[in-house]
Amino acid sequence: MRQIRRFAWPLLAIALLAASCLAQRAPNGANLFFVLLQRPADVPQLSKEAGEKLQEAHLGNIRKLHAEGKLVVAGPFLDDSTLRGIFVLRAASLAEAREWAAADPAVQAGRLSPELYGPWQVDPGLIHSPDATESLEQYTVAFLKAGEKRDANAPEYTDAMKRHQSFVKEMIEKGNIAIAGFFPMKDSELCGIVVYRVLKEQAAKIVEQDPAVASGLFKAEIHPWATGKGVLASGQPLKFE
Repeated sequence: MRQIRRFAWPLLAIALLAASCLAQRAPNGANLFFVLLQRPADVPQLSKEAGEKLQEAHLGNIRKLHAEGKLVVAGPFLDDSTLRGIFVLRAASLAEAREWAAADPAVQAGRLSPELYGPWQVDPGLIHSPDATESLEQYTVAFLKAGEKRDANAPEYTDAMKRHQSFVKEMIEKGNIAIAGFFPMKDSELCGIVVYRVLKEQAAKIVEQDPAVASGLFKAEIHPWATGKGVLASGQPLKFE
């Protein structure tokens, strides 16, 4: 438990810092790009003083992205994995979003490694801009990855995707999903992201009912995650695994 808390709390501060700017509708010419921040296998070790200095520089960059209207969503993963956090950037292109992510001091120092996907095809109206955020709420993020039976040219694919879209809409209406969307068709294994408003155990049961997952088009990987209260439809009280 202590190890997980040490892992998560620095990014909790980032999420709280970013939450007040989050989620206006993307203006014309801008898209939303999903950034996974991961811990590299060969992460360099730093002294306490150097680590604190780098963290402050990292937070300074977050403030800068916030002030410039480039950062849309931020939040940490809460389990003990190589995944550290999520940024959603509002940019004109993937190249522009990649440039911003690469400029982060923690990325340049080798402490974080960003993976970018997008544009993220979501309804921006499901993301909100609270007047103030003083706390975090917990969600479950499901990564939808290509399954064994995923074949966009097969007749079954179109039918399963229609049923998936209806399922997501129903789950949003029932209060189980906060936001969901896919990335453009490409060679990447990661096809889409679904953010559930419920905790991991309940989210896992709901994921099994997703027609696209049940049919083998997609396989889901889920992780507990948090962001600022009010940014998305309400989640759950914050807790650690």
